Amino acid sequence: MPDTSPSISLLWPPGLENLALEQVDRWGAYSIQDLDLNQVAGALSPDARHVKQTQIILRSLNPDPRVILYRQAVLDDCLRCPELLTGIREVLPYISSLVSTRLRFGNPEGTTLFQAVWRLSELELYAESVKKLKKILTTAGSNLHSEGFTRLRDLVTEIETRDTFQCLVNEIPNLRVGINRAASITIGVNLDNEMNPVEATLISINPKRFRGDENSMLNRLIGFNGKDGYQGIAQLHRVPFKTSQFAHEHGIGAFVDPMGERENHLMYPLFKDMDEVLKVIAKPMADALDKYILVNSQFLANLEPEIIFYIGAVNLIQQVQAAGLPMCRVEVAEPDERVCELEKFYNLSLALRLLDPQQKQDLSQDIVTNDATFGPQGRIFILTGPNRGGKTIYTQAIGLAQALFQAGLYVPARRARISPVDGIYTHFPVEEKPYFDMGRLGEEAHRLSEVFQKASRNSLVLLNETLSTTSPGECLYLARDIVRALKLLGVRAVYATHLHELAETEAFEDTPSDSPVVSLVAGTAPDQTTPESVRRTFKIIPAPPTGMSFAKDIARKYGISFEQISQVLQERKVIS
Repeated sequence: MPDTSPSISLLWPPGLENLALEQVDRWGAYSIQDLDLNQVAGALSPDARHVKQTQIILRSLNPDPRVILYRQAVLDDCLRCPELLTGIREVLPYISSLVSTRLRFGNPEGTTLFQAVWRLSELELYAESVKKLKKILTTAGSNLHSEGFTRLRDLVTEIETRDTFQCLVNEIPNLRVGINRAASITIGVNLDNEMNPVEATLISINPKRFRGDENSMLNRLIGFNGKDGYQGIAQLHRVPFKTSQFAHEHGIGAFVDPMGERENHLMYPLFKDMDEVLKVIAKPMADALDKYILVNSQFLANLEPEIIFYIGAVNLIQQVQAAGLPMCRVEVAEPDERVCELEKFYNLSLALRLLDPQQKQDLSQDIVTNDATFGPQGRIFILTGPNRGGKTIYTQAIGLAQALFQAGLYVPARRARISPVDGIYTHFPVEEKPYFDMGRLGEEAHRLSEVFQKASRNSLVLLNETLSTTSPGECLYLARDIVRALKLLGVRAVYATHLHELAETEAFEDTPSDSPVVSLVAGTAPDQTTPESVRRTFKIIPAPPTGMSFAKDIARKYGISFEQISQVLQERKVIS
């Protein structure tokens, strides 16, 4: 039976692997930035090398419920079975080394011996990874419920029973011994009457490296050390290490990585001639490896970023839960239901900014949780309230929860039931740029137009202080048209605004739609220390707009109320 590379993924169910290749833009121009999605990707990644791959998974915003359920089951297995996760962490270095071997040593310019050594290393890591995975997944036994892990277990179990695999496992030690015995070779060079080299003969293959004679005059001059190897008179040539890419780009010719790759030795005549000689050594091993030509380790290489993704997800969930905050698996609703029910949810980006993984923390008193219910009773929320009252945090939190859910991850909430969306489109304030030909209002209008060119009734639209750069009268007129259009389209939407009049939902009753408009208010409470002031509770509740902008409260906070300014002027004796 051919030992070819199978198709297996922990992210994509059988038959849906092609979804990974789709190039569908499901984001607004600034949505990833507005939701702070890259910070979350960084928190999900064990190290900086894998952030990009995590970003790709989050940005794919997969809308297929089958994929989401498949990933949730894999993640649940990791959380349910600590031994499984421990084993996966232990096998990951073997798979990562396999990936590095394939990338670094699969060089078509390498010598025959070099290619044989590379292939042997790859097969050695492949065999070890398969054996370890089989042991880990078999030990997990009935704790494995996910299709992803059970299919992987069946696959590695079947591979391990193949005759070619058993033969490979038995033959690798002998091949490795042969490689280890070839640390150097002895060559005899014949000279003519004028002492020119005319012939070279391979004399022996040696298990130790040659070093220069430390007692020779030449070695005393150049400081060459002859320890731990055969002694010679002097070293004739050494292939230099490659100059690092950083050094190349910055013109630092002497900056090399002593643990990195060497320059292509075929560039040097002495070693170029040696390649023909070394083929004698390589041929027996190359012939022995030919029988494994159909063994393909690509499926293991493909698993590396997926395993890293789940390890990062478990780490993040456990860190956040240890800090006293809930994380939950989402109940997947059908896309056409267009629902999002979040109970006791919060902004994960805010939590991550407060979280210190090195310290034991309780953030349950620092993070305010809220509820949200998008559905037949209301799909478009007009969110008003005081400045710095939590409107932006709430709006961003909904987008983050949606993105995490569609990546198959847990979301920051105590309970959640969500329908996938086909796109997330945001319109948050951006830094004003003087070179906009269309002006600030024109730029905002242009971005809004792009949202409606992409969004469908299954999309999520998040607007934050949109159109606030124009006059209040113009802003209200334009904003009402935007809300009417959102209702007509039928999207799920949040519009956080300082326009309290916009939240008077009666204005939208004449627009036909199955997506009602609901007013939400960022809560306040009397400030016990200053009776005339209010404090923000950061609780978002369904309620009619208060009709207050809290400008007086802000003025008092910063000392610019009429009474405060009058007192300052009196104290300065500017007025009596």
